This record gives sequence, structure tokens and C-alpha cells, in this order.
Amino acid sequence: MPRPLRIGTLGAARITPTALLHPAWAIGQVKVPAVAARDRARAEAFAAAHSIPRVLDDYAALIADPDLDAIYNPLPIDQHAPWTIAALEAGKHVLCEKPFAMNAGEARAMLAAAETSGKRLVEAFHYRYHTAFETCLNWVRTGTIGQIQHIDAAFNVHIRDKDGQEIRHRPENGGGAMMDLGCYPVSWVLMLMDEAPVDVTAEARLTPSGVDERFAGTLGFASGASANVSCDMGPGAAVRMEMTVTGSDGTIAFVNPLAPHMGATVTLKRAGREDETHTASLISTYTFQLAAFVSAIATDGPPLPTEGTQVIERQQETLDRLYTAAGLAHLRETDAGA
Repeated sequence: MPRPLRIGTLGAARITPTALLHPAWAIGQVKVPAVAARDRARAEAFAAAHSIPRVLDDYAALIADPDLDAIYNPLPIDQHAPWTIAALEAGKHVLCEKPFAMNAGEARAMLAAAETSGKRLVEAFHYRYHTAFETCLNWVRTGTIGQIQHIDAAFNVHIRDKDGQEIRHRPENGGGAMMDLGCYPVSWVLMLMDEAPVDVTAEARLTPSGVDERFAGTLGFASGASANVSCDMGPGAAVRMEMTVTGSDGTIAFVNPLAPHMGATVTLKRAGREDETHTASLISTYTFQLAAFVSAIATDGPPLPTEGTQVIERQQETLDRLYTAAGLAHLRETDAGA
């Protein structure tokens, strides 16, 4: 029986149990034997709470651990590139949380490190691996709704800046509504369109801390199709995760593309026909994602849907273009360039 994939986790992020630990237990082909955090006491408490056997002194020690095959990187966005590149250079595969990087320059450096190392580097857009999104994608790719004419996609949820410590409100950490929330609608659209936009317009409203609180963008495509993408993390934001895909021969209404295992409807509507609704699997998006990651490594299979130059650079470059169009290019600038 092959040895389970051994994944070390960077930090003690809130998302880690949902995105890594629970799926690892579910699929049974993964072990999470080690964790490291900036604060060792926090790492020890996290390890005790989640039955992780070892706590290492720091991120560098975790990455260098010869017993690990891969690294999960759920750190703040500004820490994605440096620690992902370090892990790849240490011969580890990496599952890196979304959005991939602060900007396209960092994304290219990460991809170059993956190519040099020969290791897998996957962006953790978990929704893409769920059967509900696969159904939506299949309806589009088989021409069931004809040619796409327009897509509306939105993700809203209030994110409080409690005590001024919320990293999603910190510009230096890559905060902002578009980076944390809006990257999903952008990804939904780009996955369905399977091409980069030719035109981008955008506008945003800022928080007191200087990141975008509300963001709305329009993407135009060579085919003539368009898409509106929006997000809002402000105090008045009611929870909303929705996408409507309008084609020449029908419409797809998708409620909760983000986490369909928590309740979703994917409905195909065509004139003169009875509506067709897909029943979403209760298996989590994260379980589907981790299973795909493990299989890709075990079989040396083709690039996953959220892996490689075409997908990652298209997504990251579109985020950069949206921020530039909104007059907020400075929020994406780093030493790696925008």
C-alpha cells in the first residue's frame, strides 16, 4: 500500500481544519504530521486541538522537514510567494490558498519555481472541484445554453475589522474585498469563459484602513460576451453568493457556487422546456480539491484546473487589471512588481 501524502501546514489559520484537516481524514490518503507558526505556543495549541503530532520551530523548519512531501500555505496573501517559493525550492509540492499572490509578477516567480523544481503548485480555488460547478461548466461547454452573452457574479459578506487586527483589512497583507471575496466571482467567470478579458472597467469604495470595501468590475471578452463581478465586505453587506449565466439559448442560475456542499441550487432554464435543477453533493469542495491534489501527485497527471500558467496568470492578471482600472494599482504593488 503506498505511503500517504504527508502535508505540513504553515501557520494556524482558521481555514486549515476545513480546507485540509477534515478532508485529509475523509479521503484517508493524506497525513498532516506537522505544523509551524510564528508563535510556537499558538502552533502547540493548534496541534493539540487537531491531533497533529509535531510542532516545528518556524516556517523554515517545516519546509525543510525531510519527512514532508507537500506544504499547505494558508498564510496572508503577502506571504504566499516567499514561502511557496521556499517550499518548492526545498522539493515540496504546494497547495497555496487563493488568491495566489499579491500580483502577476509574484505569480510568475512562483510558477517559475514550480517548473524548476518539478513539483506541483496548485491554487486552492476549492469550488472548481465540486460536482455542482462541473455540472454548470458542462452545460456551458456542451452548448446547452448556446453562446454565453452575459454573466453576473457576486460574493458579499460583512468582514469586521475587529480591534484593527483583521488581515483582510490590512493593505500590507493583501487585504481588500476583491482579493478575499471578489476573486471568486472573477474565477467563476474566467473558468466558464475559458479566456482572458479584452476590456476591464472597475470602481471601488475604500475602508478607513485603505483597502477596497466594495468593488464592482465589468469584463469584456473577444466573443462580445460581458460579465459583471462584484463584492462587498462592508457593514451593510448581506450574505450573497450567486451567479447567473445568460446564453443565447438559455440561462443557468447558480446559488452558492462558493460552497455548494453547504446548500446550493444550479438550475438550467430554457424556453419551452421544464427547468432542470442539479442536486449538489454534500461532499465538501475541499474534499474534492484535496483528492484531486493527491491524485495529481500520485499519478503525475495533467495540470489541474487551478494549476499552471494559463489559469493562474489569467486569474492574477485580471485581478491586477481590475485594481488598475479602479485606480488602486498601488494596493497590488510589491518588490516583485505588479
